[in-house]
This record gives sequence, C-alpha cells and structure tokens, in this order.
Amino acid sequence: MRNLYKLILILVFAVTLQIQAVSAQEQVPWPAPARISSSAGEASEASMVADQYGNLHVFWVEILGDERSIIQYARYNGVSWTSPIDIHLSRPFVPIGNVSSAIYQDELYVMWTEGQNGPVFYMYAPAHDALSTQYWQPRQRITIPATHVELQVDSQGTFHVLYSQGLETGPGIYYIRSRDQGETWTEPVWLDPDIPPNFIPSWYRFVLDEDGGLHVVWCYLAADGSSGDWVRYDHSLDGGDTWSSPFTIDKVGNEPDKQLDAAYPVIAVHDRNVHVIWAGGKLHYRNHRYSEDAGQTWSRPMRVFGDLNGQAGDGMVVDGAGRIHFFSQIRFPQGVYHAVWDGDHWTRPSLVYLISYGTGDSIGDRIHAHRTFPVVRAGNQLILTLTDPPPEPGRRLFYTQITLDDIPSATLEPTPTPTAMPTPQAEATPVPVGTISAPIVNLDLSLPTDIPRPGTTLWIGLLPFLLLLGGVVLLRILFKLRS
Repeated sequence: MRNLYKLILILVFAVTLQIQAVSAQEQVPWPAPARISSSAGEASEASMVADQYGNLHVFWVEILGDERSIIQYARYNGVSWTSPIDIHLSRPFVPIGNVSSAIYQDELYVMWTEGQNGPVFYMYAPAHDALSTQYWQPRQRITIPATHVELQVDSQGTFHVLYSQGLETGPGIYYIRSRDQGETWTEPVWLDPDIPPNFIPSWYRFVLDEDGGLHVVWCYLAADGSSGDWVRYDHSLDGGDTWSSPFTIDKVGNEPDKQLDAAYPVIAVHDRNVHVIWAGGKLHYRNHRYSEDAGQTWSRPMRVFGDLNGQAGDGMVVDGAGRIHFFSQIRFPQGVYHAVWDGDHWTRPSLVYLISYGTGDSIGDRIHAHRTFPVVRAGNQLILTLTDPPPEPGRRLFYTQITLDDIPSATLEPTPTPTAMPTPQAEATPVPVGTISAPIVNLDLSLPTDIPRPGTTLWIGLLPFLLLLGGVVLLRILFKLRS
C-alpha cells in the first residue's frame, strides 16, 4: 500500500503541473502598448503586411497642423522598429483616406484614396529597400470615385482592388482587377446593386484565401448616420472572374432589439473555412457565423463572448498553425480582449489591456484603445496595433505583441543586400507609454454554451486523476472486505 500512496502523490504532482500549464496557456501576458506613430500629427490606424524575410511593414496617415496629410512608413524586424519615414505628402485640405498595403515577391505596395470621392493612388518599392524614399516609385493614379479602398495581390501578381462609393457617385461596393501591375484595369463590377435606398457601405474587410479566392464582408449605414442595417458577404472563387450573389449574414428585420448601427464585421479565412464576427443588439454584443465550404453555406448566427459588448473596431488574423485570433475593445471590464477559434469553439476571451474596470473607474493615462488590428509575423509572432479614439486630437498609434510558443517560427528567406542608401535610417525602439499592463481579472461573462466554461479545461485535466483515485479507493475497500 505504501507504493500505492507514492503513486498517488506522483499523480497529484503531475496533475498540478498540468493545471499550471493550462493556466499559463490561457493567460499569456501582453506587454504594455508602445507608441509607433510620430509626434508630427494626428495618426490613423495601421495597414500592415509581413514579408518572406521576417519584416513587418506598417503604413499609417498623420494629419499635420497645416491640414496636409502624410503617409508614414516604418518597418519592424521582430525586435526593433525603424524610425518612421514619410513617403507621400498631400496638398493642404486634400485628405488622405485609408491606406491599404500588400506584397508580391519583393515588391511592396501601398494604395490610398485622396479627397472625398477619390481618385485612388498607389506606390511601390522593393520590400528590402523601402526604408529610403529614393526607392519608392512615383505614385500611380486610378481614376475611380472611391471613398475607401482595399488592395490584395495574389500569388500570380494580379492586383485585386475593392472600393466603395458614396451617394454622389452611386453607393455600393465595386471590384476591379489588373493582371499587369496596374498598367490596365478591368471595368468595375458592382457587387451589391440591391443596396438599400439611402444607405452607404460603412465598413468592409477584403481577404484572399490560399487558392486565390476573394472574400469580402461589409455592412451599411444610413446616409444620415441615423441607423445601420445588413451585414453581407460575397466571394469570387475563381480569382475575380465571377462573383456570387451577396449573402446576408444578418439583417435588422422587425425585431425590436435588433440593431446593426455599429456592426463593423470582420472576416478570417483558412483553407475553406470562413469566419465572420459582427456586433448586433442595443449593447453591440458579438455574433458569429462560419462556413466550411468557402462561403457557400453558413452556420446559424450565434452570440459569442457572453455579455461583453460595445464596438470600437475589431480585428481577426490567422496564425501559422491555422488558428484564428479575434481582438476587440469591449466591456466590462472595458479593455482589449483576445479569443482563439480552436477548431470547433472560441476560447474564453482573455484581457490583453485594461482600460477601466467599470463606469466608476477613471481611465487616467490609460489608452482608450480603438481599431484593434492584428497581424502575424514569421508565423508565430502575434502583433496587435491600436489607436486612441478617432476623433481625439493628437491621436496616436500603438502596438503590443506576444510570441506563440507552441508554434515554430516560419522558415524565412535571407534578406537581399540593401542598395546603399544616401541617408541611412537608424533603428529605434518605440518609447513605452506610461500605461498599465492588463491585470488578470476574474470575469463573470454569463458565457453561452458554445464557449467552454472557465473550469472546463481544469476538470478535463483532473478527470484521469479522479478516475484513478476512485479506482484506488474501490480497490482498498474490496481488499478490506476480503481480509
């Protein structure tokens, strides 16, 4: 019996280690955000793309005091950042809209809108030489009346451009394509000719899958800003040759509590699996639908992440192991949260960065984080960018990151030898902002059934031990009875 007791002690110790490992896996610490943007002006959210050399390329817009806008560019190698350089300066009172970036082989592209209704411009440079403005080619113009633009470049070098138009030019979502790096373009394809009257596209996300398929999700906002409606999805599985009819992910209908005025859907695609998350209801709870056949059929809508609510711009990204990571600024406690789709369910959301515990907690010098946009570098480095609220003067752009220890780093290509630059750009690490790291908070989210309860993993880990312990007790009783 003494040996049996020793075995029990060993098992207890092993299960304890397992529980500690599970706890550590569920609560990966994120460092406090550090600033990327310069002090020159009010910054936008980031557009990011990682290359095959292990570099992350980041673009954003800063509005200067004289009402000119500049496109800023910086590069991150996983350890340190370069100092930002400006690659384009607009004329006074000509706003630069969103920027969108893509990479094809060693060419780095950035595309943007100017003015209220276009046109669209793009520039490019060798990815390994992009730190000097000398190697950026003069901007190229696409004469389309775009209010927002998104660029994807596929494995064949084809440019896929999705853009939206406002009421003045025919509201809706449009698509064009170039197979000769922008020399010629196809005629626009109108993806949503059934757009509701007096509505405009307010937000959309455009992604490319591994087979060259194109996937887009968007929502509508009333032209007067009074309400929102329709979360929609569309795809082309043949590289833009043909498009399906738009599929309605969600719609207001006649339900009194159904609201989609801040739906802001996000999308992630891996293999043939398509996931869409959006906000709906009076408190903007998160909802989820997914497709396992590249967007041809869909699961029913399901509310996820319990009572967490609010909307400030979500993000999703796929890591090197094919797992989908979701980020959002939601409440309460108010903060930036992170959840992972682990194949058949979303993990319990963990707090990345605390903004406030509740309405009575002053934010102080903490960042009121918005536009939580992630990217994966080298397959296993998860980098999250966020900003101050969009209307805030002196809006700043920040980042934080973790390394996913259970995924090996991707095999990277050697960086080509840079061409000699006239003015070398010194590498500099961003200065950490005076903010607090997110503490571990015990959350009671009233979780729906599709999310594992906080103790689920713990009990799974304990189950083999409990069964063994029960068997030992039963054997002892039988031994005593026989003796």
